[in-house]
Amino acid sequence: MKYHLLEHESFREVLKSREEIKKTFIRQEQNLTHKKEKLFKNKDLTKWGYDGPISDFEKLHEKLLHKKESAFTYMLQKESADLEV
Repeated sequence: MKYHLLEHESFREVLKSREEIKKTFIRQEQNLTHKKEKLFKNKDLTKWGYDGPISDFEKLHEKLLHKKESAFTYMLQKESADLEV
């Protein structure tokens, strides 16, 4: 019986830890999205934090300034990758 109670307590601790990690992830994701929104509105591509070849970026310049979804994939790439890990 005592073992059974300890098992339930351990499970509760795991769930609590999982919930805290989930909340932290959501908060970080929201902060990153907010930063990207500001960058998109400012339209200064030099501050987007793109890590790839600049030639790719230059080819898509006009599209990126008008399509938020596409632009977000080019923004803050290091921060986005860190969040996904």
